[in-house]
Amino acid sequence: MRQALLIEDSAEYQLLVRVALAERFHVTCAGSAEEAMTALKDRSFDLILIDVGLPGQSGIALCEELRRDSRLKQTPVLFVTGKTETEDIVQGFAVGGDDYIAKPFHPEELKARVEARFKHSKASNQGTQDHFLLADLRFAIGVQRVTQTTADRERDLELTPNEFKILYHLAKNEGRTLSRADILREVWGENLHVVERTVDKHICSLRRKMGSSAQWLASIPGQGYTFRQPKSSEQMDAGAERLRIRA
Repeated sequence: MRQALLIEDSAEYQLLVRVALAERFHVTCAGSAEEAMTALKDRSFDLILIDVGLPGQSGIALCEELRRDSRLKQTPVLFVTGKTETEDIVQGFAVGGDDYIAKPFHPEELKARVEARFKHSKASNQGTQDHFLLADLRFAIGVQRVTQTTADRERDLELTPNEFKILYHLAKNEGRTLSRADILREVWGENLHVVERTVDKHICSLRRKMGSSAQWLASIPGQGYTFRQPKSSEQMDAGAERLRIRA
């Protein structure tokens, strides 16, 4: 049976989640971020569910911390919370959440959303090669890692799972413009409550982490985003020379 960690201080919702996932998961409950970190030291989990409004450290800050742990980069993280403002949802996805489920919810809804997340993750990983190279970026598919090689060093971009999926999807479709809706469907799947601003937030984070390679992520006004390698200085100089000759 799969193992799930629920980080929730409400006994009522602890019971509700246990009932919803009883068929496929053994659910371990933690009432705070501190208790959750203790549980994570002793064992591994296939799924993590987090309430945003935890006592002490918030669920958002906790998720951000968990995503920095290499062991948990591919573990699905779902927020289960009463905070339903658009900014809360965008922030939840920005720190690495895979879904955002609003309270109150029906047990069958939670069960369906969890199953959809696992099906989507499985489908996304089927039929992909182990490594993918584009310009100075190397994509390690199995571990969802991107390294950047420059003249003097190689560094890990330290992407969240969703940042990796967005960048990989754009890179695989190099030169094509993908709408925000296209990216949402590919990364989060169908029927998830993800707003399009979430894509913009992730692109901003990607550009910050990519450094000099950020210029390859181009925004196409009114259409979406594309991964497009800029022309080299030699190519641009040659093009300018051809234009001068024609003139």
